[in-house]
Amino acid sequence: MIPDHEQVPAGLQSVSCDLVAHAAVHLPLSAVADLRRQPGPPGIVSLPPTLLKHADEQTVVGLSAILHAIAAHGLQDVSFTDWGVLAAPRLLARSTMIVSLQRFLAEGAWGVSPHVIPHRSLHSPSGTVSHALKIHGPNFGVGGGAEGAVELLLAAVAMLERRQLPGLWLMWTGQEPEGEMDLAGQGDPNTICRGLAVALTPGRPQATGLRLHVEVNPLPVQASIPENPWLSDYFYLETLLSRLGPAREPHRKVGQDLTGGVRVELEWAHRSHGSTNGTAVRAAAVERAHSTPGAEIQR
Repeated sequence: MIPDHEQVPAGLQSVSCDLVAHAAVHLPLSAVADLRRQPGPPGIVSLPPTLLKHADEQTVVGLSAILHAIAAHGLQDVSFTDWGVLAAPRLLARSTMIVSLQRFLAEGAWGVSPHVIPHRSLHSPSGTVSHALKIHGPNFGVGGGAEGAVELLLAAVAMLERRQLPGLWLMWTGQEPEGEMDLAGQGDPNTICRGLAVALTPGRPQATGLRLHVEVNPLPVQASIPENPWLSDYFYLETLLSRLGPAREPHRKVGQDLTGGVRVELEWAHRSHGSTNGTAVRAAAVERAHSTPGAEIQR
């Protein structure tokens, strides 16, 4: 039973975070092989050459999006050691698992690769990213189905609202269409792999840059389920970022109502003496490094 002083208040609840970096990657399934060897821009992160050898395609695309976000927003010198990673892969490895089950029935355990479970399970993408960025904070997969896109954001703001983490990397990944794999493990070359990476930090009221607001109604009106949640709901944040545009108009805001009584809004927050997103996250990292034993800024 929840103590009275910790009861969840009735009515609309809102959480605001700073969106300090983002990037999206879209590419055909046939191009993932090259991405395994070089997932991001040169010089961003030094990765072991075999790190992505057995990784799921969604893991590869998600990590690539994160590395491109780091490069695009000037976060190369930031240590993400104390951050967390949350991933929402959509229907991860379903086609691969079907092939593995068919091989298991035909050949027994010897017909199934030992890499399937560690590299193609719900928590595999976030775990791989934590290895790549040397993150020691929490990492786990969220959802796994069509509703995972909304569940990921709710999990993220709940963790950041407590202000126990300096930041979170979020990644949404999926394939469109999902396609099928043959018994040799070859997928449909026309399949498009998509990944969206976003870095969130606890809201800094005086910071200048992108602000993300999430509102949740604990007693929502029953929402109708979209006929095609992939197109209308899964990469909603990428759509909002494109709608917001690069104009950086003061207090320009765009938003969208999601399933489950959730509304998400993006806003360009401007303060006369604020700092840019990249500067803000570096300043927060430096401050934490000076106050937290063991934390450090990579030079």
